[in-house]
Amino acid sequence: MKNICVITVICAYPRPPLSNLLKAIVFCFILTFLFQASFPDTPVFAEGHTAIVIQSQTIAAYNEAIKGFEEGCKEKGISIKAIYDMKGDVDEGKRVIKNIKDSQISPKIILAVGVLATTLAKEQFTDIPIIFCMVINYRRFNLAGANMTGISSEVSAEDQFAILKELLGANKSVGVIYDPKETGSIVSEAVPIERKSDFNLIEGEVASEGEVASALNSMIDKIDALWIIPDGTVVTKKSLETILKMSLKHRLPVFCTSSAIVKAGALVSISPDYRQTGLQAAQTAQTLLSSPTVISLGVKQPDKLKITLNTQTAGIIRVDISPLRSRPDVVLYP
Repeated sequence: MKNICVITVICAYPRPPLSNLLKAIVFCFILTFLFQASFPDTPVFAEGHTAIVIQSQTIAAYNEAIKGFEEGCKEKGISIKAIYDMKGDVDEGKRVIKNIKDSQISPKIILAVGVLATTLAKEQFTDIPIIFCMVINYRRFNLAGANMTGISSEVSAEDQFAILKELLGANKSVGVIYDPKETGSIVSEAVPIERKSDFNLIEGEVASEGEVASALNSMIDKIDALWIIPDGTVVTKKSLETILKMSLKHRLPVFCTSSAIVKAGALVSISPDYRQTGLQAAQTAQTLLSSPTVISLGVKQPDKLKITLNTQTAGIIRVDISPLRSRPDVVLYP
């Protein structure tokens, strides 16, 4: 703690000897010094540095990010006044926004978790810095704004191909099935990266869920691995079942950015560490609160990644996962 003011009030009469008064003052200064030395790194914010959290719904990944945010804010002296849950419903979201506006809470910063919370917060709060996270394929939702800062939930193609190269080696052909309207930009950005990483990218364009199986059939004998990207046309329950069934049959490694898909049967995912995303959001909040004239920091890449490996799938398709097993950021499933 800093800036501790010590006030000594002398109300007794007659006046004490000067030597006793000097001793008391010296004692108070020593006490203040010792207190400060005991807590040297405790941040000091002006009263009123408060935050609220709005989450789209209650799911494990969101809760993990919020937990990290709470930990980070506690360390940095930022007070979280409330956590609101929109329960995955637009009408409930509107009620949450109204409750926030009607309440006596005047947050200095808002953490929005998930796309519903982020889009509604962006529409309704234009004069408060908003940090968003856990929004898949955020570019689709026009989240740019003067008061908008984000932490991407997407892992760069460069990081993904680096892990794949470590696992499978170089000079491999990698297939990707995608809807150009959904994720054309992700594939375009990946082309120079995959060449740099010594991979050959084979693309399969689709316009509907029904075209996914045929697209995979046309490339499955030409590729060494399949890359699943967060494409709403391709990543559906029915399509994933087809993709994972065919990949196991052909002993084809599947890599993606979702640990849930790995648990369903894919080989490996490279995803953000959700708790670390929350901690990163707290650090971003501190930066914004420390610079009142700055209300946006753009969209940042996640600080820390997590690799999830399906050991059962590795055994079925006969892929040696030992190059990744010893890494500190690896989670083995099951």
